[in-house]
Amino acid sequence: MANYHIKKSSALMPSIEVYHVDGDQWSDEYSERKIYTSKASADDMLPNPDGTNGGFKNATVIKE
Repeated sequence: MANYHIKKSSALMPSIEVYHVDGDQWSDEYSERKIYTSKASADDMLPNPDGTNGGFKNATVIKE
């Protein structure tokens, strides 16, 4: 079974990739990333229908 994580470019330094850690926390340390056990659970973090999830804008789900 594959694992997944979420990454995006840093808003302050676009050349730096950051990884979702938990809630609204992001880190540039790959080892601190949150690991999702299904693609669906990672995908569920990305939608922003009410505008309150802006932290995930331009984020992508990556298969490990």
